[in-house]
Amino acid sequence: MTEPRPLRVASRRPDSVWLLAFALALIFLYLRFFLFPATPFFANSDQNLFLLRALRILHGQVLYRDFFELVTPGTDLLYAALFRIFGVHAWVIAAWSVAVGLALCCVITRIASRILRGALILLPALLFLVFDFDNAADLTHHWYSALVVMAAVSILMDGTSILRISAAGALCGVATLFTQTEGAIAFVALAVYLLWLKKFAPRESGIVAQLAALMVPFALIVSCALGYFAYKAGARTLYFDLVVFPVKYLSSGDVNTPRTYLRQLPPVHALGDLIRLLRFLVVYALVPYIYFFGMYRLWRTRKTMRPELQQQLVLLHLAGLALFLAVASGPRYFRLCTVAPPAFVVCVWLISHEGRVHKLTRACLWCASAAFALLPLYRQVQWHATLHLPIGKVAFSDPPIFQEYKWLVQRTCPSELIFNHPGVAYYLSLDSPASIDFVASDEYSQPKEIAAVVQSLQRRPPHFIAMFPESTGRYAILDHTLPFRQYVHSNYRLAQTFYLDRSRYEEIWELDPKSGK
Repeated sequence: MTEPRPLRVASRRPDSVWLLAFALALIFLYLRFFLFPATPFFANSDQNLFLLRALRILHGQVLYRDFFELVTPGTDLLYAALFRIFGVHAWVIAAWSVAVGLALCCVITRIASRILRGALILLPALLFLVFDFDNAADLTHHWYSALVVMAAVSILMDGTSILRISAAGALCGVATLFTQTEGAIAFVALAVYLLWLKKFAPRESGIVAQLAALMVPFALIVSCALGYFAYKAGARTLYFDLVVFPVKYLSSGDVNTPRTYLRQLPPVHALGDLIRLLRFLVVYALVPYIYFFGMYRLWRTRKTMRPELQQQLVLLHLAGLALFLAVASGPRYFRLCTVAPPAFVVCVWLISHEGRVHKLTRACLWCASAAFALLPLYRQVQWHATLHLPIGKVAFSDPPIFQEYKWLVQRTCPSELIFNHPGVAYYLSLDSPASIDFVASDEYSQPKEIAAVVQSLQRRPPHFIAMFPESTGRYAILDHTLPFRQYVHSNYRLAQTFYLDRSRYEEIWELDPKSGK
């Protein structure tokens, strides 16, 4: 068996091509996050939780001691630093989203340049932008840990000197500060890679020295950062928030268990739904299955492939599988998107060789990517409306959400209290009276936390509280929010109901003057 011949194209591209690719990516991302010329789009996503917690930090609260967080502190601290430097403005996070998207494209392209040749070097980043990031641009901790792990992979692809290994270990430590599982599993994957690599370079630095170079910076970064919060909040609290709670309570419903797989597929009612479905199918088809095809190709060509290329591909496969394993316990579509960057590089490598089928596949991917790259232009011309919010002017593309925020901004003032709606709290500069930002109708909200929430609401009753439908069916037994709902029904009155779509609605309850609160 011989390795299929790669395409005979130039290994280096003119600088003008790289600059053009960077400029096009910048335009794509700018139109994705900003309504031309400079109005940031509203983001109704989980990142608002981290933004709200970053504001708590700016207000002097201590993470884990004064408010709850179930992941390591990197994302909260990063957003707090951004707000400290640039101020709390809507454009800050939109601009940061553009920067993160560009950073991911750059590291994907750098890795691709070690494996691919010619114009194909640009294809993985293009596929990532149009099929992945554009549809999952919710900057939670998963994106940052994946970005840092990919950077570690990029460093090791250029060699395994002690300095490079130390840098990769430090990056794994940083990734752990964003997502404890992804950074730790990626660290193990890099250690496995170093052990496997010894058969190619037995005369280089000893494996013990290499593993020590990987482990020491990793351990220092993680222990120093978490040690600080263990000192501030208590080791027991930190251990419960980061270890016990995710393992014991986070998987109570369908969202954070393997049962969530394929359940986010959107219904198809129109052409736009079909386009969105295609992007879902691309990610589901690649992660994690592309790695098994890649490993099979590696095994078949193990005797004829250049050792350097084989090493780089093994490293990429190990990192990709490690990122997937970190989210395998709850493989929601969004989480699969955040760990998909290595899969796009592997996919393009598999089709990078000569042959009619490979050539046709490449042509289809280029054409499909070019077509999907026009979606931000559609975002610019579709229905939108703007609101002047306390953090700046914001563009809305969803009429029901626009009506909700318009209603609330007319009835609230910055620094007032609201509960159970983190997105509104962030965009309208409102505060939360409790140590948690919302209650959930499953094991995520334990009876102890619900009781603490009710006590906080009694001490500092917010003017508005958001309510969502109660759990039904087999998950009703996991719903511990009854004391919270009873408190709201006894002291608040229903002010408005907003129907977000055919099946989802939100209720806004207003403090009843007759309650005496």
